Amino acid sequence: MFSMMACIILLSSNACSDSNMNPTAHPDLKESGEITVKDFGKTIPVGIDKENDTFRVSLMIRAQPFKIKDTKENTVFISMIRQAIRDKFPLHIFIKAGTPEIVRVEKVTEEDLRYFKSALSERAKKETINTLSRVIPNVNLLNSLFAQIKNLSCETSPASPCITFRYPIDGCYARAHKMREILNQAGYECEKQFVYGNLKASTGTCCVAWAFHVAILVSFKNASGVIEKRIIDPSLFSNGPVPDAVWRDACVNSLCGSSSVSSFVNTAGDVYYRDPTGSLFLYDDHLISTNCTLNTYYPLSGCNTYVLNECPVFN
Repeated sequence: MFSMMACIILLSSNACSDSNMNPTAHPDLKESGEITVKDFGKTIPVGIDKENDTFRVSLMIRAQPFKIKDTKENTVFISMIRQAIRDKFPLHIFIKAGTPEIVRVEKVTEEDLRYFKSALSERAKKETINTLSRVIPNVNLLNSLFAQIKNLSCETSPASPCITFRYPIDGCYARAHKMREILNQAGYECEKQFVYGNLKASTGTCCVAWAFHVAILVSFKNASGVIEKRIIDPSLFSNGPVPDAVWRDACVNSLCGSSSVSSFVNTAGDVYYRDPTGSLFLYDDHLISTNCTLNTYYPLSGCNTYVLNECPVFN
């Protein structure tokens, strides 16, 4: 129904823009006096798969998979998620506070649907003159650019925003967009590679699960003058660029559990997010969501701490 994103998409209650999307309209609630329910906001589910006694649910732009228990009480919610994936329309999601567990799903209002319909449209094709080189001339410069990117890691850099390689749970889309900015500032353009599936990777210190992962894909000339491509992703490979096949293999590390790749695709460098079917795209030309996301995840590290990303996504 819709092909690409051109405006703000509501990924959290803080990104709301009308009376029905007011962040105070759905405060945190108590259910049965046992758990705190957090209003995740209105977003589009893009995937659902059964795993043991739960369903893994992929939400638009979020790398971390969410989950909903396969119980009688959740049957209606699961059915709503499946239909939303088929029809590409938003749902109002509520999660157990501090976790990625979905505990309630609600239909959005007609006004919300109209908002999403107006926000979702094919991105205008702009005729621009791109003077950036698409091929890095030699491996020495490639390694130098890698070092510049790695030096902006939040582990070592005082820059704001730094790049949150130490927090792999989510934000790969923002990290990739920030890495592209560094290349662009040096005069070079890149592609991105998105990989989808039941992904599990090792950072060297912990294992992380993803519904998708993305990193920049650069072209360079080797010592023989032949053009090759490499992935730059210090969250998985801190020693240097690697071939994309090696990178994808690292996304399905058997030591971290059962995992699989369902698909992968290369996109233009300006794509911020692409859904698994290639029917929904997000762009962040001014790095508004990029910098907000990096600042949100700046204090975090490791593979276990869950924090709700309330950054809006702009065209």
